[in-house]
Amino acid sequence: MRYGTFVLTPDRGWFHEIEAVFRERGVTTVGIRNVALLADGTVVLLHELNGPTEGIIEAVEETDDDLIDYQFTEADDRKMLRCHYHPGDLVDSLLTLLEEFAVLPEYPLEYVEPSQSSLKVTLIAEHDALRELIDQIPEGMSVDLLRIGTYNPDSNTLFSGLTQRKQEVARKAVEKGYYKIPREVTCEEIAAELDCSAGTVAEHLQAVESQFVTEVVPAGYDTTQRESVPSLTSS
Repeated sequence: MRYGTFVLTPDRGWFHEIEAVFRERGVTTVGIRNVALLADGTVVLLHELNGPTEGIIEAVEETDDDLIDYQFTEADDRKMLRCHYHPGDLVDSLLTLLEEFAVLPEYPLEYVEPSQSSLKVTLIAEHDALRELIDQIPEGMSVDLLRIGTYNPDSNTLFSGLTQRKQEVARKAVEKGYYKIPREVTCEEIAAELDCSAGTVAEHLQAVESQFVTEVVPAGYDTTQRESVPSLTSS
């Protein structure tokens, strides 16, 4: 079983019009906790939001043409909005693809750049299904592949996406106290245990830190610097 983590960005700046209205009302889309395409073609979606409650309600009421019903709840500083609505062509096409290729999203889905609705999605499926799905992403949406690997439900997919050598160096650094305050070990000492140079250890740790920080900190995802999606070759 494989997983792929992607960033999906709608060219128009939103998957559903309500996202654009949220922004006008000072509301930030944090993530999607769940989404389901029902047998009648309607969609149920659970949004996590930040911002003024009145802005959330106003946005819902302003974009209610395709809305069937909604529920809003606020608890522990978290604002959750459940919407049942008729999806537009873009959302309908994307959810239909997931069903067609028997692909499972790993929740929550995270908005890495809410200002343009760039959504980070991890999909779990067989390798061939992931490859074919990417080839059929609907028009009107850009896709950036962040990482792909063997899915392990007991490990964080970010860590499992590292190379085996980087995992080894990172584990040893944590085990020996490299990230404790104050630091308990040097790169030279880690290198002695791994039979490599201190420079190699430092290079691997810098690469790991860069990847983790880039993934963890959502602000500033730049869709102007996209590269083409690499081919999903078998491994």
